[in-house]
This record gives sequence, structure tokens and C-alpha cells, in this order.
Amino acid sequence: MSLTFGTLKNSVFVAVLFASCHVMAGGWATAAIPTRIDIERGNGFMIYGSFGNAGGCSQSNKVFVKIDHPQYDAIYSTVLAAYMAGKKVQPYIHTCEPVTWYAVPTTTFNILSSSGALNLL
Repeated sequence: MSLTFGTLKNSVFVAVLFASCHVMAGGWATAAIPTRIDIERGNGFMIYGSFGNAGGCSQSNKVFVKIDHPQYDAIYSTVLAAYMAGKKVQPYIHTCEPVTWYAVPTTTFNILSSSGALNLL
């Protein structure tokens, strides 16, 4: 079987497309009881707990919610209620990003984006 240039070009395109999708893929973090909540100046809040590292970021067991998240208040209320009641939450993580209040700009954290979700268990 011989490959033509067009077939090879299409194969490379599909491989790049697949690799790009894989990098952007998110996942459910481990369900955990929040052990600490930091409100980080005017930028958002960090949730600590045994969440693992669903986004493959350089920091695990922390999830950051930016203040511009469209459901910021509802998510904060849910996480605070879970913290007070000792209940588990499970965030869906799509991205890793720096949160420079906590570390140098090359350090990334799991971000609960507007494309994500949060389960209260």
C-alpha cells in the first residue's frame, strides 16, 4: 500500500487535531471535602482538598474559581456549604492556568472554568 501526498497530509492533520483535542480535554477531579477556602484578593477563590490533578497541572489538590465565572456566587455558596457540612464536592476541570498570588507564573493550578461543573455529593 502506498501513501499519496494527499493521504499523508490528511493523516498528519487528523493526528494534530487529535493531539490538540487531547491537550484540551478535561476531567472530573476526585470528589473531596473542602479543607480550606481562600478568597484571593479581587481575583477569585481557591478550594483546597484531596481533589487530585484532573487537569494535569503543576499543582494538585487545589481548584481555583475566577471571580468572572458566570456562576461565581453560586459556586462559592456551594463550596462554603460543603465545607461547613463536611460534604464532598467534585469539580470538572478543563484548564490549567497560573494564579500568581500563590506561585510563580510558570506554576499552574486546576481551574473551574465556565465550561466546567461542580457536583455536591
